[in-house]
Amino acid sequence: MKNKFLQGTFILLVTSLLLRGLGFVYQMLVVRLAGTEAVGILNMSYPFYMMLVVLATAGMPVAIAKLTAEYVSRQREGQIGTMMTVAFRLVMVLVLCGLLGALFLLPRMFTLLDTEERVARCFYVLVPGIAIVPFTSLMRGYFQGMQQMLYPSLGQVAEQVIRVASGLVLLRWVCPHDVISLAMGLAAAAMIGELSGFLLLLIFYCRSRRKGKRKEKTRPGSGMLAKLLSLGLPTTFTRLTSTIDMAIEASLVPFCLLSMGYNASQAAGIYGQFSGVAMSLLTIPTVLTGALATALVPAISEADASYQKSALQRCCQQSIQITWAFSLPIILILYLYGDGLCRLLFRIDGLGPMIKMLSFGAVFMYLGQTIVGILQGLGQTRTVFFNNLWGSAAKLIGMYYCIRILGWGSNGIAGGMVLGYGLQCLCNLVALMGQVPIRMSWKEMLLPVAGSFLMLWVIQSCHWLLGNDYDVALLAALCAGGSVYVLWLFLTGQLQTMLGYSKKERERA
Repeated sequence: MKNKFLQGTFILLVTSLLLRGLGFVYQMLVVRLAGTEAVGILNMSYPFYMMLVVLATAGMPVAIAKLTAEYVSRQREGQIGTMMTVAFRLVMVLVLCGLLGALFLLPRMFTLLDTEERVARCFYVLVPGIAIVPFTSLMRGYFQGMQQMLYPSLGQVAEQVIRVASGLVLLRWVCPHDVISLAMGLAAAAMIGELSGFLLLLIFYCRSRRKGKRKEKTRPGSGMLAKLLSLGLPTTFTRLTSTIDMAIEASLVPFCLLSMGYNASQAAGIYGQFSGVAMSLLTIPTVLTGALATALVPAISEADASYQKSALQRCCQQSIQITWAFSLPIILILYLYGDGLCRLLFRIDGLGPMIKMLSFGAVFMYLGQTIVGILQGLGQTRTVFFNNLWGSAAKLIGMYYCIRILGWGSNGIAGGMVLGYGLQCLCNLVALMGQVPIRMSWKEMLLPVAGSFLMLWVIQSCHWLLGNDYDVALLAALCAGGSVYVLWLFLTGQLQTMLGYSKKERERA
């Protein structure tokens, strides 16, 4: 189980690095070509679109991944075909409902929330994704449950490459250079990418199912819909809470900024700086934590179904150790050099205070994502839902209080985020400790801290030697510091332990 888990995590990590690299470069170019106001308009329309996608998907990917892993573990592969047929039929009905909602209900919601016309127009460009993304997610859940991470990874790579290429073409040569046209061009590029990823994954899925049918014996699917819904609905409620939270945030932040004296253009620009620049830097480590969370669901589910308690405990401890070791140095870099990175990569000044404040809550974001993957693998989707609900409420209340009452302006957005992520992560950690006893040694906790301070010393020394006034010096210093940190993990044996190659781990295996 552990080899599959690490192999799947490695494939997802490599894919995520490629995707995040492409996406990060694309985001840099988008900010420079379209500006933060266009990015803000797109990001304000995106939560309304995601709300309908989440409802149409109904949490099926997580349910399919968990049930597929269980059926394979218990040698009941005959149920997989029945499960996928039921899931596709259910999602097809929900997609039709989602499209009707987009055309008839969302306009009323926009009127009720007094949403900008620019945001509404951008949303309608995203509507085709409601008919594409849910089916793509079903197939990803199937491959995730089979622990065949290569196929969904290739689909995501194709999606990102096409999105980047079409986005740059639309921004550079097709779209008029007014803000709303640029925002709609970005939305259209996202849809073209989603369609290409879906078509490629559909080919892989059809080939896989043809091979699987030769080995499977069809079994009756009584109660299959109930099983899928029992696992999927709590996940749906969790994600729906997140998307509603994002939709409220996208309306609340401009409202608070407008009440402070900003105009609509400035409010959209500030929200674009937060969502398109600051969060792009902050979510860099989610390349790793996202790969871990995805691979953890079937791995934890398989270990739990097979009653392998020691393997389950090791998998949990290993994933949390990896998250802690690779997130900590990035948090420190963002705190000390976030302003310089914004200026270097996005040509934007003045975001240093916001990124410093966000870095305080970053550790909760990264650990929280890994812990959610473990809890979903254990079937604790209801717990995740309620903890996500409390975290979302705390974030929105915190944003309103920090922006409007305290008068922090753009930095108030960061204050609310820290409060929300902190509460959500701590609640999930308490829930996990009640399920699985996790014991992290002081060595595993403190060695990454010592390595991080060594890394910072190397960065500061190299930056000073190469010249503080040169942007290239900062990048070179960061690369040198990162290399030293990885070397430190290797020399202290932490890297081998995390990857399962230590002597102790080999003896356990």
